[in-house]
Amino acid sequence: MAIETPYKNVNEAIKAIVDKYPDNIAINYPFKNVQLTYKELFEKIVKFANALKELGVKKGDRVGIVLANNPEFVISFYALLQIGAVGCSIIKMLKPAEIADIASNAELKGLIIADDGKRTIKKTKKVTPSLDFVIVVGPNEIEGTLKFWEVLEERGSLAPIPEASELELDDWATINFTSGTTGKPKGTIHTHRNYVFAAKAQQLSTKITSDEAIVLCLPMYHIFGLTVMNVILNVGGRLDMLPGFLVQDVLKMLCDSKVTNFAAVPAMYQIMLKQANIQDFVGKFSPNLKSLISGGAPLPLGLVKRMEEVFLDTNGRAIPVTEGFGTTEDSVYGAINPWDGKIKLGTVGLPMPGGKILCVDDDGNPVPPGERGEIVVQNPGVMLGYFKMPLETEKALKPVKGEEGTWYYTGDIGVIDDEGYISIVDRKKDLIIVGGRNVIPRDVEEVLFKHPKIIDATVIGAPHETMGETVRTIVVLKEGEEMTEKEVTDWCAENLADYKVPRIIEFVGLLKKTATGKVLKKDYRASFKEIKGD
Repeated sequence: MAIETPYKNVNEAIKAIVDKYPDNIAINYPFKNVQLTYKELFEKIVKFANALKELGVKKGDRVGIVLANNPEFVISFYALLQIGAVGCSIIKMLKPAEIADIASNAELKGLIIADDGKRTIKKTKKVTPSLDFVIVVGPNEIEGTLKFWEVLEERGSLAPIPEASELELDDWATINFTSGTTGKPKGTIHTHRNYVFAAKAQQLSTKITSDEAIVLCLPMYHIFGLTVMNVILNVGGRLDMLPGFLVQDVLKMLCDSKVTNFAAVPAMYQIMLKQANIQDFVGKFSPNLKSLISGGAPLPLGLVKRMEEVFLDTNGRAIPVTEGFGTTEDSVYGAINPWDGKIKLGTVGLPMPGGKILCVDDDGNPVPPGERGEIVVQNPGVMLGYFKMPLETEKALKPVKGEEGTWYYTGDIGVIDDEGYISIVDRKKDLIIVGGRNVIPRDVEEVLFKHPKIIDATVIGAPHETMGETVRTIVVLKEGEEMTEKEVTDWCAENLADYKVPRIIEFVGLLKKTATGKVLKKDYRASFKEIKGD
């Protein structure tokens, strides 16, 4: 089923909702006792957009956003879109050197960052000659920076923004950076088309309306959290936002009868179920909660069973658990189990409206139902490509034999059954998923190779009860050298975000390799079944 939109950019879509539901609550941020109606939010977006214009930001300029979940993130995201600038969301958990690498590679004109990022600001300024300004969010004063709310109130205005209506669907909207450290940060280029159509498809899949509220604790710097934010604000509903995964607050908010939707990664559900007082919440969850959406990592069937026993609403109903599938590259416009239809546990559901999903063999030929193949996706949410990485783009975006157009090759191995439900059964690409966050082994290996005692190393994933996977490294030391596990951990912790740091460290005399010198990672790697935990 093809879907259509009357809007030619995100700005038109958001303005239509503001005009239709001006007094609806758009943002509920209890952490700071903040509530904003759609009218109030939009006025702040326009003010900040005009302030950014005064600072010299224009169409095509790239501005980094390094923030946790807060109203300032939402305002910044949409304000940049208003003037045709490209917002570059960067994982806040990354180390200063990693963020500086991304800023330099992206040639950022500006940076909007939390006031706890003093070291990051210093490093970024040093390596990013294109950087004209830094705006900080928070009460702390940092020399050489501007303060967010002062910029908005003192430099902003409600003057009309011509650029907001001039943009087309294929104009760049954002670059979402997923990693750094190797000198080649991977950023996905997303257009206004991606965000407009992904929001529409996600709205149709979840049947979310303007009367509903969604609890968001997923980080908005990650595409999963970003799309949750975008879909609810594209229908006029209420975004109940937390600055992070505050477990007790999440559980309490899910008991609010106005809450109808929630999405998280499996590790979050695991942690919620392990709370000492979890039994206090059984039978108290919102009777209007349609489903508990899970994505970002494999969902073990054992976890689903425990969720169905604990997540009971005030009527005693077990809230449906619906697993879905989506990637940064396709704007989380992939597949989902229908909460009000047939849910097939162990699958990630059916393709979202307007999208197609196939499994193909190594030559790009579609395989019949029931046969394994690489999952490929075609929909209006698929990225334009990887920023400054043409070869990577060519590998990821290519044709499928006998099919029209370009498809995104996900690197996941799947099976599609006779009813169209998709199961993910293995992983083709070299990737570790720690609590829903992607870790590229090469990033960690590059850091290990720089240690003066290490001559060789490989990095793979290992099963973890809560996080799904954890990082495991096998290290070869130079002759005569000695090293402890703690030394390896400390070295990595200095250079990498915490979730990338190896938790399992082994020392060997030699790594298993092919005749051409490539490490035989399959001999060290856990199976997909072991990682999923079924």
